[in-house]
Amino acid sequence: MKKSFLIAADRSNSGKTTITLGILSALRERGLQTVGFKCGPDYIDTLHLTKASGNPAYNLDTVFESPDELKRTFAWGMRGADVGVVEGVMGYFDGIDYKTFKGSSYEVASILGLPVFLVLDVSGVSYSVASFVEGIVSLSRDASVCGVILNGVGSPYHEQMVRSSIEYHAGVKVFGALRKSELASLPSRHLGVYTAFETEDEFYKELARKIGLSVDLNGMLDLSWCDVGVVDSKDEQPKDKKAFVAFDEAFSFYYQHNLDFLEQLGFEIHFFSPLKDEDVCGADFVYLGGGYPELYAERLVHSKKTMQSILQHVNSNRPLLAECGGMVYLTKGLIKNNRFFNFCGVFDAVCEMTENRKALGYVLVKALDGQFSGIGHEFHYSRLKMVNEPYAFRIKKLTTQEEYGDGFIRNKTVASYTHFYFSLKNRDLINFLFGGVL
Repeated sequence: MKKSFLIAADRSNSGKTTITLGILSALRERGLQTVGFKCGPDYIDTLHLTKASGNPAYNLDTVFESPDELKRTFAWGMRGADVGVVEGVMGYFDGIDYKTFKGSSYEVASILGLPVFLVLDVSGVSYSVASFVEGIVSLSRDASVCGVILNGVGSPYHEQMVRSSIEYHAGVKVFGALRKSELASLPSRHLGVYTAFETEDEFYKELARKIGLSVDLNGMLDLSWCDVGVVDSKDEQPKDKKAFVAFDEAFSFYYQHNLDFLEQLGFEIHFFSPLKDEDVCGADFVYLGGGYPELYAERLVHSKKTMQSILQHVNSNRPLLAECGGMVYLTKGLIKNNRFFNFCGVFDAVCEMTENRKALGYVLVKALDGQFSGIGHEFHYSRLKMVNEPYAFRIKKLTTQEEYGDGFIRNKTVASYTHFYFSLKNRDLINFLFGGVL
């Protein structure tokens, strides 16, 4: 019988990412087939979930997908797995709407019927933590909060105080407790934690060891369940086309759902590395995802073969999608620390790194020529400048309604700061790139 559950928290930075990775790693070491999921649009955590579980991790995003699409994505991800562990996003109820909690971990748990285990950082609090748990349980009307994992415990006595208060007042069992700084944290930079490329296997093994000693995984599994329904067969077309996907330390931000979608359209996926100066000759579609081109700019300027082949691909009127860091790579170059690094030059614009974050959140995207509209997500610390050609898109932030121009279209090449998810809400974009497949 398949099992699944969701790891949530009352706020960000409570330790849910490292605890989720530790749980996945520990269950995998027991010989179980595990798969990780991430609520929301995050593309960095999924790389870690993939490495911890040994299987591709999927995003579960209720802004990008309808409830039926979400269920199909979850069922597809669970095929062949014994246990699915879903990592929440931010705080349990945090989303884009205070009334419905749209886009939250709670909404995902409600739609999929997932049992929820809360990670609580209890440093600096004791008996009062019961009120947090009771409040969350009371508000979680359509999803079951089955247990709590304590993080940041100061001492055995502190653990006893917190555990007793939660179990007595909130009626929720505590399944484990971790001491302050017991779990190593992933180092962070401007876009978030370091990627799985930069993380040694020993990190996940150590998390598994400590979680195995401190968390009652058997008890959690006993309270877990999984109702995936009928798995969508997702009949694939014959592999008669080639999709070249940039994948290395500089470009690695992708949704697994999008890669699966390409395969279902009949694309055979070839990963290539701009850092290794590999070309895209023979590609029917090129995908330049986001990442950290700014960290590897000194190496990317020498990727002459890659850049020349990309220019040829664009001019041949074959489709290309460039998102965020991928778009940066298609401009004339990048300004960083008062130095200029030459890139592809497909578009007559320059990108400049900034100290402060320039954008974060869901956006509505409308092509100014009316060819398509859609929805996506932005997160970047750079900006376009010296733009000598018209923007192709009008962007509207979903939360603040702020509007601005962004991105470019040339032939069948689409480039912008927006990360897109290949769901029905982006049908127009998909049909533009691939010729009316939806």
